[in-house]
Amino acid sequence: MKTNTTTRRDLLRIGTTAAAYAAGASIVTGGIALASQAKGEALGGVSPDLTKAIAAFAAAEHASAQYEATVYEPARLRWLAAKEAVPHTTVAPSPNWKMSPAFWSTDNREALAIAKGLVGSHPRTSKNPDVVRARGLIAAKHRRDRAVDRAGASVAIGPCCEESDRLSDQAADASSDVAAFPAKSLADIEAKMAFIIKHNMEPNGGMMEHMLADARSLLGRDVR
Repeated sequence: MKTNTTTRRDLLRIGTTAAAYAAGASIVTGGIALASQAKGEALGGVSPDLTKAIAAFAAAEHASAQYEATVYEPARLRWLAAKEAVPHTTVAPSPNWKMSPAFWSTDNREALAIAKGLVGSHPRTSKNPDVVRARGLIAAKHRRDRAVDRAGASVAIGPCCEESDRLSDQAADASSDVAAFPAKSLADIEAKMAFIIKHNMEPNGGMMEHMLADARSLLGRDVR
């Protein structure tokens, strides 16, 4: 279950190399402009379909951001508060457990790992006091986990996460549609480069291949 705001889709959020597209932009666009002029083609404006694709992304991104701010994030904070309100349980140590009295707690992963190992290495019928305490700690952890699940259900954090992911996926798909749009003019190339740089998209995921195909197409070369 996603419970923080750092899980936005990589296509929209990661990467610091998008500016690399700008470094060669003048060379690419300059060459395309010369080729277009040599063929007597007008540079023209941005293709209507590309404009629509960019607008579709803007709408999807806005819907995702609005949901994050007005629904998901408030629900996440309520879930965290409800989760923190569920108390932990501490099991008193035996003379054989040479640890701090607070060590054997349901919020201590090391203690839980030791307890599971202790229980796993003894028969289920064992009456060893340490094994009995270990079972008690594990049982207390299960009870707390169920209480945390009930707290999550009370604020509907699960459906909120699913809807947040759905909207984020839609925005990611819309951005991919822009990147994959086959440029028909120099204006399209410029618009796509500006889009990729603005949204910090890096070459991973085929972005560079799309741009290379656009350039080759407008230069009259084989795009395969």
